[in-house]
Amino acid sequence: MRKVDRSLAHWGGEREDAIPLVEAAIAKLAGLGYLDDSAYAEIKVRGLRRKGASARLISATLAAKGIEADTAAAALAEQEPDSELAAAFTLARRRRLGPFRPADKRAEFRAKDLATLGRAGFSWEIARAVVEAEAPPSV
Repeated sequence: MRKVDRSLAHWGGEREDAIPLVEAAIAKLAGLGYLDDSAYAEIKVRGLRRKGASARLISATLAAKGIEADTAAAALAEQEPDSELAAAFTLARRRRLGPFRPADKRAEFRAKDLATLGRAGFSWEIARAVVEAEAPPSV
């Protein structure tokens, strides 16, 4: 309806005339399966996990998009149990943290690496496991 309001402000017309058209378009898209919050949540969870997002960040992103907490939790529950740790290693690889940092700089940047993973939404245990890993796993 925001787009309708913007169009009406520019071109003129009555809002009441546009409401049935919008409702018809929504019904058609829902009938075709294009408006499915659970499918959207699953796709978004998979994509954000591949980028190294934590469960907290994913939940916040889905909430900002208007996805209900139950739907988001169901999509997150379908992930593998160790996907949180794998996502943390993915983020560490992308940002060159912990085991992906040159060996001579690791001790110097340990606190910063832990803070970066914490701000990304990972728990202390996972952040510490990633930063203290001896060698990068084959991700």
